[in-house]
Amino acid sequence: MNGKCLVVFYSRTGRTREVAEGISKALRCDTEEIKEAGSRKGVLGFLRSGFEAYLKRLPSINEPGHDPSSYDLVVIGTPTWASNISSPVRAYMSRYRARFKKSAFFRTGFSENEKVFKDMEALCGKKPIRTLSVTNKESADEALLGKKLAEFAAELAESLK
Repeated sequence: MNGKCLVVFYSRTGRTREVAEGISKALRCDTEEIKEAGSRKGVLGFLRSGFEAYLKRLPSINEPGHDPSSYDLVVIGTPTWASNISSPVRAYMSRYRARFKKSAFFRTGFSENEKVFKDMEALCGKKPIRTLSVTNKESADEALLGKKLAEFAAELAESLK
């Protein structure tokens, strides 16, 4: 791979983190976890997350350690909350979208949801080079998840040559 790549993600339960780390390992690239001051643990955190996503709120997030403009490709991963982009990822994309040269998206959730990718594309202002959807059932199947991540990473690597 000739270009520099950054995988950026938010994960409340760890599922999206697992996918992000798999992609990052396959591409041998940097990883940035979106952090925020508050907690989203437990039932109240779950409800707050869905509410914010549904209303498309932009929570306060911590400054990232990596500048996305230093990368040829930024791969952005989000859990699906109330059929929407997670609010921390929405905040990150809103703040840094002008710094993305190229982007790719992945999402995790209970079922397929192309709406999330359409919303991410609209928020980003440009079409992603690739997308990957991982359902909870797929993420529980180690072999299937590994195959999906390897295929996605290979497509991204090819686009950076």
